[in-house]
Amino acid sequence: MTMQSKFMQRTHALPLIFLIVASQFMLSAKTVTAQGLIAIRGATIETVGKEGRIEDGTLLVRNGKIEAIAKDVEVPVSAHVIDGRGLTIMPGIVDPYYVVQVARSSAPASETRTVIVRGRSFNIGGGSPAVSTSFTKIADGISMSSQDWQVAARSGITSLHVVTGGYAQSLFAKLGQPSTAGIATAEIVDPNGKLLVTVSNDSRSLDIVRNGLKEPQGRGGGRGGPRGAPPASSAGSNTASSPAAGTTEGENPQTPPGTQGVNELWKQVREGKSHLFVNVNNAAAILHTLAAVNEVKNAKIAFIASGADVYVTLEALQPDNHMVILPPRIDTIPNSANLVNIPRSLAEKKISFAFSTSLAQSDFRTQQDTPLFSVGLLVRSGLDRKLALEALTSAPAKLLGLESKIGTLEVGKLANFMVLDGDPFATTTGIKKIYVDGKPIYEN
Repeated sequence: MTMQSKFMQRTHALPLIFLIVASQFMLSAKTVTAQGLIAIRGATIETVGKEGRIEDGTLLVRNGKIEAIAKDVEVPVSAHVIDGRGLTIMPGIVDPYYVVQVARSSAPASETRTVIVRGRSFNIGGGSPAVSTSFTKIADGISMSSQDWQVAARSGITSLHVVTGGYAQSLFAKLGQPSTAGIATAEIVDPNGKLLVTVSNDSRSLDIVRNGLKEPQGRGGGRGGPRGAPPASSAGSNTASSPAAGTTEGENPQTPPGTQGVNELWKQVREGKSHLFVNVNNAAAILHTLAAVNEVKNAKIAFIASGADVYVTLEALQPDNHMVILPPRIDTIPNSANLVNIPRSLAEKKISFAFSTSLAQSDFRTQQDTPLFSVGLLVRSGLDRKLALEALTSAPAKLLGLESKIGTLEVGKLANFMVLDGDPFATTTGIKKIYVDGKPIYEN
């Protein structure tokens, strides 16, 4: 064979070699996409679970769930490997009280109202904000696409307990893939959430709690509705003119099949199977609510309150039945200029608490570059670091009954986490990327 023919043979072989290499690369890429296989190596991992903090660890995600998490993990060749050196991974924030507006009727306002700002009381004309006493189910009145989820995404929130004011049933949601325009989206995970009541200076809101906690009349616990409670016809869009076919004992017959009736929600509260979420306008509302539930020994209450109101009523709260949801910030003692770390005080009394970063709207919108700055201040002023992490993640997940799926980074749980460029509570730490179900939904 001449030199020329040998050269031509080698030249013709080059495209074949290129095709083989290219096909192998494409096959590998398809394998990664099909398996959803991601590995982040060399990061500091705050599991907020039994493994605690893992230095120089590896997080392996397959098909939206955590497959392995440890210091030494065997990473499959087909995995998409990300260098995590210098970064910190922690569970995505679970917001236990994310407020949205839902169209509904409202009651007339009283002539004046009292508001407390950093411990100082002010009387304001125009009356209290109207709080509806008619029941509504948020899932029936919300358009998820019309809500602004961008701030939540930029703040590290991955799961949301979506609530509204007044008397309602919440829903559970998660952030989803951005729209084609790059705007954050969210989707409903479960339309049947928890029971919500806003208690104000208006006694009608407190009557909802009193009447709802009473054992219903008649057999089976619930076809007639609780004594004195708002009639079933006030249940908003869930009502019908006749009993729904297929309802079970204890379910409101005017509630369509497949949804939880109001009576069943109250039954879960009376039996201690679910917390009643009570948003209070002032310290007096906390005390009135406690008096209303005093005779129902199993009832558990999650109070949504300001730090100042919690400070005033701290001695009345009990570890076994009460929990507090509050914004993460340093508060001022009422009628004083002295600062107080309310979460630390709750921890000292063994009362569970969770942070809702969205409750402090001013901080929520202005601290998006460093969303955990306020929590870091609490840690630096004495709040236990582990409790601070739990208050953002595992504590609200447990409160909502979602601890088997989210709240900690453990094998088998959903891969909902955020990647930070430093320690979570360092002053300048920001978010690099957020993952939900193992897929990136936000990148800074």
